[in-house]
Amino acid sequence: MSEDFPRFPFSFRGDRLAPELAEMAAHRPVRRVITNTGTPAWLVAGHEEATAVLRDRRFSLSLTSDPTTPRQDDLLPPPPVTDTLNYFQRAGMLSELHRGLGPDQQYLTAGTVAGITRQVLGPFLAGEQPGDLVSGFIVPVSRALTFRLLGLTDDPRLDHEVLLGIFRTGPNCLDHVPECWQTGRDYIYGQLPRLRREKTGMLGRMVGMADASGVLTEEELADLFLFLVISQYGNPATFLGAATVALMRHPDITRRLRAEPEMMPQAVEELLRWTAFLGDGLPRIAREDVTVGGVLVRRGELVLVSTDGANHDPRVFPDPQRIDIDRRDNPHLRFSHGRHRCPGRTLAPMQAAATLRTLLEETGELSLAVSPDDIEWHPYHAITMPRALPVRWRTTESSPAAGAVG
Repeated sequence: MSEDFPRFPFSFRGDRLAPELAEMAAHRPVRRVITNTGTPAWLVAGHEEATAVLRDRRFSLSLTSDPTTPRQDDLLPPPPVTDTLNYFQRAGMLSELHRGLGPDQQYLTAGTVAGITRQVLGPFLAGEQPGDLVSGFIVPVSRALTFRLLGLTDDPRLDHEVLLGIFRTGPNCLDHVPECWQTGRDYIYGQLPRLRREKTGMLGRMVGMADASGVLTEEELADLFLFLVISQYGNPATFLGAATVALMRHPDITRRLRAEPEMMPQAVEELLRWTAFLGDGLPRIAREDVTVGGVLVRRGELVLVSTDGANHDPRVFPDPQRIDIDRRDNPHLRFSHGRHRCPGRTLAPMQAAATLRTLLEETGELSLAVSPDDIEWHPYHAITMPRALPVRWRTTESSPAAGAVG
């Protein structure tokens, strides 16, 4: 009976894995759950099983936009969101997508990221203590990095509440997401004339390619560009929230990274594995009957992949609950796998490493001003994000904010 299946998602915290996912990863990698819509689905939390689903074309992402298939949430995502790569390819923009987010991109160098981070940190560290690391640092630095990369100008109407609102899931998502998406789409409409004229950033190059192909409507183009905005914003925002909590809870690791900053890229890979990123699962629809982890998934059934669970699979990651920045064999699935693997899988870790390294350079100490258990996390969102992170700090002598009275 469906009522015997547990409800998923299990948790919305980014600083610890839900016990149910840990148990699944270790002992039961595939099981039935009930989604936010009350629909049964297969939840996949083992690394081998998750990898198999994500690389197997018999499991379709685009079919999740079909209104006749089972859903994780009441909201039906638009095709440009579930079939993004095909839309980019049809419009002649796919190579620029990979180039603009790849290791050789020039829109955001490590030096640029560090400079933006210092600009945002200065006013925050000069302010009163305790301060909210989310509103004072994480949100503004994530916005600044996103707009610089994509070549967009900031607009207060496209604020954190709107961007986060697009990630809303579960109860009342239909009351929030369409309005937030339309606000974002209107913002993109307003940016397109300048992008076409000035050709700034990654989107400035892409819009010319889309116009030359002539295959996209203006609405489809706006949806694709908005999807890039929220994807690029969501990566640093959710990672910095959970990663800074992890570092503040493990001062021994923080001390080591201050003493050995060259370890930061490797530490970031471990934090990408360890932190919980998703407030839901990566959805797929089975195109035919497929066996996964010894379980028969029938054609048309909904499969949800928990990359967070897979990243804590003890068969792949010994002692998975421990943050081990010396871990070298680290095939985590933070950026998914297979055809739909995130094109920003090299850019995002670089941004994260440069941002965290600068944060530690500018602060001699950084600590939570509340108990970790008292941190509130936004419920029912596709990405994990704390509402606020009250922190205290001591600035370094080289910091512009050094000597500020808290």
